[in-house]
Amino acid sequence: MSDERLRRIAIADGSPAFLTAAANYVSDLPGYTLAGTSDTALQALTLVSSAGPDVLLLDLGTPPVRGLEMVKRVKAEPGAPAVVAMTLFHTPEAAAAASRAGADALVGKESFVAGLRDALARLFP
Repeated sequence: MSDERLRRIAIADGSPAFLTAAANYVSDLPGYTLAGTSDTALQALTLVSSAGPDVLLLDLGTPPVRGLEMVKRVKAEPGAPAVVAMTLFHTPEAAAAASRAGADALVGKESFVAGLRDALARLFP
């Protein structure tokens, strides 16, 4: 991706340990850069408007606004990024619900690295 700009990824997750690990992983992804992090869902909205990421990794359990409602809020923002929803376990039911809310992909935290790699490949072929 040397001729193209780096895609910017922001992360919102209420778990400090996961947030740190995910940020470190994203920082090392070729073709991508970390646009910022947030430990609350509401701060994610500010992060989206201020940092202008191409992708928001959004944990569906991030407080105080949880789940699919937060996906809807992010996607309603002008110039909304792609939203990769994250959950503890990827299930077909969770993927369908995330899709109905407007998420572009769902990644289970149990397989975060492979799941994110696959989601990004689908979003940016």
